[in-house]
Amino acid sequence: MSVKTGTATGYLDLLNQLRTFLTTDATLTAAGQNWTELATNSTPYGVGFDTVDFETYLKAPGLSGSEAIYLNIRAYHYTASDYYNWELRGTQGYNASASFVNQPGISGGAFLPLWNQPIPYWFIANGQRVIVVAKISTNYESMYMGKFLPYGTPGQYPYPVAVGAMSDLMDLRFSDTSAHHFAFFDPVNLQVCGVDNSWNQFQNWLNYSAYATAQNVWPWGYAQNDTNARLTWMAPDLDGGYPIFPARLEEVSPSPNCRGELDGVGFVPGNQQSSENTINDGTDTWTVFQNAHRTSADAYCAIRMV
Repeated sequence: MSVKTGTATGYLDLLNQLRTFLTTDATLTAAGQNWTELATNSTPYGVGFDTVDFETYLKAPGLSGSEAIYLNIRAYHYTASDYYNWELRGTQGYNASASFVNQPGISGGAFLPLWNQPIPYWFIANGQRVIVVAKISTNYESMYMGKFLPYGTPGQYPYPVAVGAMSDLMDLRFSDTSAHHFAFFDPVNLQVCGVDNSWNQFQNWLNYSAYATAQNVWPWGYAQNDTNARLTWMAPDLDGGYPIFPARLEEVSPSPNCRGELDGVGFVPGNQQSSENTINDGTDTWTVFQNAHRTSADAYCAIRMV
């Protein structure tokens, strides 16, 4: 695993720096876990009101170095509404003659709201997934692309891939405070590939008064039908430390199941907590980040850095 922090000049430079990191980082390369960029497209084109600026088609090698995990990103903007965003897609292959939205076995889109000003960032990657956290004004916007840790063998679960960011809407500005703007770990839109290679939308939120119950991420989705039962009551340990719980992909419908957990992502209690805090659990070092603009006690995750 490798971690890089820095500051990009804007949403396009952030993507350029991520591409360079994934494909050339020395730590990833030494482990045989550097990614391959299959193709790019820098010719602008329109999608509705938006202008797409850049596309990248990536393949991650997995932890073994011999897998093929297909993950694509395109950057776009709409100046009149002041949004400068990314769209993420998982696919099950690459076809050079197909467009961005017509790649083989493609997921639904997940959207990351950014801006065209300096962006402090954190990149956390290994051979099977990448996590990006971008600080936009006082918000923390985050994304996850790649394999999760399945509760099953490769034969049982051949392509355990999740793609999530901050929204289910393409045309959303980072300042939005609606239920369409939630992090991938407490999601309104986390695209998860199933055992049958179909994509499912995991979501904890439909809106602020209706909670999704079919497929969600635990423990943020622990009490979807009772706001008062969400994990705002959980406090630090008696020794002042913080417990970290795995981010688990659970479903009630169509049948009760637990698919696995996100790689290197955990729930951490938010009482006496703030973003960019560091937690050492005795084995690993984690950094705490909030869910967009939210700072309630159940609005934080921890991401493993070392």
